[in-house]
Amino acid sequence: TILPVLAGAAVAALGALIAGEYEFAGVVPFVVGLLLGLVVSEVVALGGQWRGWVPASLAAALAAGAVIWGGWIDSGQGIEPYPVLAWAGAAVAAAVALVRVRPAARVRPRPRQPTND
Repeated sequence: TILPVLAGAAVAALGALIAGEYEFAGVVPFVVGLLLGLVVSEVVALGGQWRGWVPASLAAALAAGAVIWGGWIDSGQGIEPYPVLAWAGAAVAAAVALVRVRPAARVRPRPRQPTND
């Protein structure tokens, strides 16, 4: 179960490095958050067919951390002010990852109806 998390961390790091090359203004942080949330959560979930609140939390933390790191890179690594919208993008990434990897909904069987034979 550690390999999907390590793969998710690698994808998140690569995504942060790529996202950091773009200016975090307008809709960019939201799109970055959406994409990183989807990709990181899929790697964590599909890498080990692992769903539940623990992998969902790990995927959310990795995706949000990637957006925050990308915002830090965009700010010139602290030279310029940190882009405020990066925090919103991180929230989007975390929410998307939580929804994608959450436990599957349980389907309750319908009670049998008595038959009149």
